[in-house]
Amino acid sequence: MLRFIATRVATLIPMLFLLTVVVFALVEIAPGDPAAIIAGPEASPESVAGLRQELGLDRPLHERYFSYLTSLLQGDLGTSYLTDEPVSEVIARRLPRTATISAYALLISVVLSIPFGLLAALRRGRFTDRFVTGSSVFLLAVPPFVLAALLVNYLALGGLRILPPTGYVPMSESVSEWLRFATLPAIAIATISLAELTRQARGSLVDTLEEDYVRTAKAKGLGRWRTVGKHAAKNAAVPYITILGLNVGRIVGAAVIVEAIFNLQGFGQLGVTSVLTRDLPTMQGVVLISGLIVLVVNLLVDISYGYLNPRIRTR
Repeated sequence: MLRFIATRVATLIPMLFLLTVVVFALVEIAPGDPAAIIAGPEASPESVAGLRQELGLDRPLHERYFSYLTSLLQGDLGTSYLTDEPVSEVIARRLPRTATISAYALLISVVLSIPFGLLAALRRGRFTDRFVTGSSVFLLAVPPFVLAALLVNYLALGGLRILPPTGYVPMSESVSEWLRFATLPAIAIATISLAELTRQARGSLVDTLEEDYVRTAKAKGLGRWRTVGKHAAKNAAVPYITILGLNVGRIVGAAVIVEAIFNLQGFGQLGVTSVLTRDLPTMQGVVLISGLIVLVVNLLVDISYGYLNPRIRTR
């Protein structure tokens, strides 16, 4: 297993290198001159030229990339054009909000999708199965921002008013207050992932229950729940985990819009603001961290394959 993990980690290195190339290329393909953006519309051509030299934008492309890569290895993501703060500090301030709410949304999706999918698979063709499947299709059709608006209208601003409509309290200050402010955004973000994971859990388990080894276990008199827990669940988990890994990126993407509705001032909104204001170093930092998160999640998914299916390790 350790050799399998080491191999998977080694394959991550060229992907990280490719990610840095793509992020660096954002500056080259982005419209406008970064020096002119920083200097402002009233700056003279001489001032812009001097700023380009100060920023190193007049150097050859390979030298600038090497300098960018060296700064990354030292933990330096550059300085924001908009706030004149280190990008790493801006991201460190914004990322925990999105990360904790996204993790909350992912937890909701997993905790609810597994029992719902299991119940639908064991009652295949019955009312329970049709209800769970139909509800999943309905949730897949509802965009997160629409659900977020409905939640704010009925649970925050309507007659119930049981949860706050906007704002955020860090978990380090108060866990209970964090839950109050994070629950509605997490539900809005989690719905599509919940629906897709429920359908995947049901489909994977239905297919696994039809395998010969499961039928053999039933023929030997093994109970339904022991058959599912001992034989079916582990093999059905492989495609489920695949969809779970893909949904991490979807959850982070949904957070961009949902954060704006709940005024969370998180990582997603930082990315949108950096694009609108052409704050290129911040935009690079957001894309880099987002790509790094996706790569790490994919690595964990690959490692889980090896744990759940020994045949993958032997290959």
